[in-house]
Amino acid sequence: MRHAILGAGGVGLALGAALARAGHEVVLVMRESSRTRYRGVIDVHSALHGDLSAEARAVERLDEPVDVLWVTVKAPALPAALARVAPRLTPDSVVPLLNGLDHPRALRERFGARQLVGAILIEAERTAPGRVTWNSLYADISLATTAAGTGTDARTVAGSGEATEARDGERRLARLAGLLAGAGLGCTPRRDPASVLWHKLVLLLPLALATTAADGPLGIVRRRPELAALLRDAAREACAVAAADTVVVDDRNLLHTLDTLPGRTDTSLHRDVTAGVRPTELAALTEPVLRRARDHSVSVPALAELARRAAEQERRVEPPAPHRSIHRKGETS
Repeated sequence: MRHAILGAGGVGLALGAALARAGHEVVLVMRESSRTRYRGVIDVHSALHGDLSAEARAVERLDEPVDVLWVTVKAPALPAALARVAPRLTPDSVVPLLNGLDHPRALRERFGARQLVGAILIEAERTAPGRVTWNSLYADISLATTAAGTGTDARTVAGSGEATEARDGERRLARLAGLLAGAGLGCTPRRDPASVLWHKLVLLLPLALATTAADGPLGIVRRRPELAALLRDAAREACAVAAADTVVVDDRNLLHTLDTLPGRTDTSLHRDVTAGVRPTELAALTEPVLRRARDHSVSVPALAELARRAAEQERRVEPPAPHRSIHRKGETS
């Protein structure tokens, strides 16, 4: 199969290398500034998985047919990235792996039912064009079709457009789950797209805010009792907002995960803030959750306080001069 990856950061490069090593054709859609320095090979460095290299072409604009379009940019970069995809292109499947809650609507307006909803758990950081450090043992992708969880069980409406859309979505989901497994990546199909997004966000959001507020990895957070308490309270609050949004997440399991993550665990939000990358995805992560908390009258003082401290840290760090512009992409959750 032919895959295009829109966003050649840490996530996109790790995913592209795995697919290419499994025998798939991979095309990276890169900004021109990165493409001119890319030598046609993705180099993955991993102390846990071992180093590997995989060939993959790069283009600045995607105007050739592909079977799957993976969208791995961050939310603030999504409109500009989509402008680099020819409007006439109709990939069989479009899979966004962005953080947050709001992006599926915009992508569905562009790609219709071909869009699935996805989330990835991985810790990967781009260190140069085509070079990525994969720090985590895991790389798990959750997927759902957008026909699910819409308030109508489309599969029970025989002969309807909804039923056709649901069957097509299930076909796409099954095919992607199989090819990801063949590439050595974990894949969890889910029925509800909201569940895909929330199960990642309840972990990522408190962790990203706390590491950014602490200006250090999780071990630094744990050494500051007040911040560690805010992290745990924020995780509980995120679960409460998810439950009000009809997605139930076991907060005990979430707290156990936070307690057992390695102290070196860091987040792309913290790294981007520290590097002066602007805009960051701070707003894309926090605003949809705080908005839903207000809509459902859920109290979230810990989340609000961590968001305030993270925003303060972001304001303190001066972006680099244009000639030293830095772009790194890491997903940690």
